[in-house]
Amino acid sequence: MFNYLMRRLILLPITLFFIILVNFVIINLAPGDPTTVTEVSEGGASRRTDRSVAFSSDDRYLQFREFYGLTLPILFNSWPSISKEEVKKNLVQLVTNKGEISFKEYDQLRILFGDQARFLMKDLLEIMEDKNEPIEIRKLAIRFFVRGGTFPIYLGSNLSDDQKQYNKRVGNNNDFLRQLNNSADDIEKKTESLKKWYAENFDFYHFEPSLKEKITIFFFETRFFKYMSRVLFLDFGTLRNDPNKTVISEVVKRFKYSLTLSLIPMLLTFFLCQIFGFLMAFKQNQLPDVLLNILFLILFAIPIFVVAPFLIEKVALHHTFPLTDVPIPYTGFTSPDTVYNQLTSYEKLLDIAQHIFLPIAAIMYGSLAIQSRLSRTAVLEVMRQDYIRTAWAKGVPPSDVLVKHIGRNASITIVTSLAGSLGAILGGSLIVETLFEINGFGKFFYDAILNRDYNVIMFSAIAGSFLSLLGYLVADIAYTVLDPRVTLD
Repeated sequence: MFNYLMRRLILLPITLFFIILVNFVIINLAPGDPTTVTEVSEGGASRRTDRSVAFSSDDRYLQFREFYGLTLPILFNSWPSISKEEVKKNLVQLVTNKGEISFKEYDQLRILFGDQARFLMKDLLEIMEDKNEPIEIRKLAIRFFVRGGTFPIYLGSNLSDDQKQYNKRVGNNNDFLRQLNNSADDIEKKTESLKKWYAENFDFYHFEPSLKEKITIFFFETRFFKYMSRVLFLDFGTLRNDPNKTVISEVVKRFKYSLTLSLIPMLLTFFLCQIFGFLMAFKQNQLPDVLLNILFLILFAIPIFVVAPFLIEKVALHHTFPLTDVPIPYTGFTSPDTVYNQLTSYEKLLDIAQHIFLPIAAIMYGSLAIQSRLSRTAVLEVMRQDYIRTAWAKGVPPSDVLVKHIGRNASITIVTSLAGSLGAILGGSLIVETLFEINGFGKFFYDAILNRDYNVIMFSAIAGSFLSLLGYLVADIAYTVLDPRVTLD
């Protein structure tokens, strides 16, 4: 078993890596950015008419794109190898085809070329200096040169001395380029100033990378590498709408809600489905079996968005808990803080149990129906085995036959089914959490998708995949415990 576990533990990070890779590529290939000019700029639609905003006149939009790593290619960076002819072709297209292509196509070309400008500074400088080029081309080259020379700074409160020095120099350079770009100087004077600035910062920014540096840039100056370099240190970034809140802190804040609404239904389903499975199997084709099969078929067919409102409307609003006059809560995970904080530990536990009664019922009814029918099939299959007939013939006590022989072997199928759903702990239940006003993972991740919050979406994919892989590993180990005939050698 040790060798098997070692192989699985080695394969786990490899599998997780490729899951991250596939999800990262799909998310980044989705059209659009998590930030748009309209969202981060004053003036909204009026500024859309200025088709140069992405690389010079709207610093806030550029900062947002730099912050999310959207100014780099996804997997491989071949931008330093773009030829001067291609650079000139793009400039000509941006000048001459301004009214001939759609705004969307023009916008995509403008932003892409602005992102590439950082790696094309030498070619842009040569085009700026070439007096044979049309004046409009030279002006546009200057603006892209300024865009390429504007670098991001290190963010955070625990910066090293080297990082602070780097920030200071980059900040001064960015201010110089911004002021020069906005100045009323003629094109020749601007070109001369930029040429001098280029020479002063040539080594600092490595404007002309060597072959070795180009290879390094090809693999490491990408969105995926930047993201993975943070993930390896468990830095999953911040929220899109609030950079002061980290993804981890927001997940931890909601962890107790979704963990409760995932594990409790899972455990209850496991034990209840075994009971119903045994009952239907032992009463096969009899009235209890037929009635329970019909009931579970109906429960499986009813969607959760029908059951949850029904429980609120017909149960919570018009009934109390059996044998009490306590109303059934249907909102929140607990009572309001002003009430909850005054309760004793036992009363707090009871308060939580009352509040999660309906959400758990709404979550588990469907899985209970499926797992009970699955358990019935598994029990019937085990009951037909020779070793079960032998146990009965030897006079083994019925309790031992049911628990040690039938129960252990029949539960293997259920363990397999439930282990794969371990990743659902971080998925939450969007409909249940929304209708019952529980601030769990489901609503959190759904809002992240609507807001294009890449950091939260990627974390949900990574954590869900990790828990699923871990669940399958636990299931394999559980096989050896439940069935001694299964070995992992």
